[in-house]
Amino acid sequence: MKRIRVGIVGFGTVGRATAAILENHADLIEQRSGVRLVTTAVCRRSAVKPEHVPIGARLILDWRQLVHSDDVDVLVETMGGTSEALELLQAGLKAGKPVVTANKNLLAGHGDELFALAVSHNLPIGFEASVAGGIPILRVIHESTAGDRLRAVHGILNGTANYILTQMESRGIEFDQALAAAREAGYAEADSSFDIDGQDARDKLCILARMAFGGRLAVNKIPTYGIRQIRAIDIHSANRLDCTIRLVGSAEYTDCGLEVAVRPWLVERRSMLAKVEDVNNAVFLVGDKIGIQMFYGRGAGGDATGAAVVSDLVEIARDLATGHLSAKRVPGFLDSHDLEICEKPRPVAWYLRLTVKDQRGIVARVAEVIAENDINIESLEQEPHLPKNRLSFVITVQPVSEPTIRRAIETINTFEFMVEPVLLLRME
Repeated sequence: MKRIRVGIVGFGTVGRATAAILENHADLIEQRSGVRLVTTAVCRRSAVKPEHVPIGARLILDWRQLVHSDDVDVLVETMGGTSEALELLQAGLKAGKPVVTANKNLLAGHGDELFALAVSHNLPIGFEASVAGGIPILRVIHESTAGDRLRAVHGILNGTANYILTQMESRGIEFDQALAAAREAGYAEADSSFDIDGQDARDKLCILARMAFGGRLAVNKIPTYGIRQIRAIDIHSANRLDCTIRLVGSAEYTDCGLEVAVRPWLVERRSMLAKVEDVNNAVFLVGDKIGIQMFYGRGAGGDATGAAVVSDLVEIARDLATGHLSAKRVPGFLDSHDLEICEKPRPVAWYLRLTVKDQRGIVARVAEVIAENDINIESLEQEPHLPKNRLSFVITVQPVSEPTIRRAIETINTFEFMVEPVLLLRME
């Protein structure tokens, strides 16, 4: 079997990019793998322009028809969402066909049942494209670090949020303007809440942590904070501290359990995280033997994600051609224990930005709350030339555990002079 026929469900940005790579690089793929990959069917709910349909492929409106088509050997899911995508992958596996997905939301929420179903039918699920675009980080964790004990995984996992933050920094603009620029550049959807509120990075971190530490992790147990509250004043304050702001997903296995969260970090400008700009992603692995390794590349856009989809297709096609197709036993999703969440995370430094109505005694009252919680202030600065009804000042504090700093913030947020809740950023 030297000709593997591919059916793509969800023919948007990633689906079209995948088909284009298969068509334009068909000879190169065959030369390298010994197998010819051909798109024979595509499916999309809305209309598809005739010129976008791959040469020789059929356009199908119902994915159920595509699943059972005799001219489809492998299914690719790039439709997004969870309900129909879950039905599609289940139907494909039950029909005896391997599947490839770029759907991190689906795997974070339903990975256990999908991988169990794949094992029961002895079929693989390709999912490299679900995390970090074109960076082959899942294959590295599954294969290259299999002989090491990983201690931590963290990084910039969402290209849209990173683009917004670097636009705010480089152009000195506010969040809403940077979001509009991301939409104009094609990096943000009309409803971009999944990206800017951190859920996209959370789902990717869930997959990474499960594979890195070999245990189950419910996605709703990951504390998640996005970048919607970041203002130009925070970028200015970060610059004064010789830092910048990045949305970071972090999972570290400590003596007390797993410390895991998605949140904006204030990172030193000399750090490698600070150098990751625009839509690029970076993932750091920390292991007993490998030390610290960094993997960097494009994390948004159809081409990067489509390339990752094709890499899974090539691997599956080789196994199909040689008759050695089998399920992968993915660590963290099969026969795994629950990862214990650390209840007492280690102390770290924090950045607090308060937006207040001008009145006497504000600093004294805030400082009193901070002192009552045994927190030491490192610095305090007020931004000049702001309206009296919306003043901002920034406090940095010495290392303290997150539950402690959040208790203080809960009290501060109740004060009558607060215009909006305190912005809390981890400093690293």
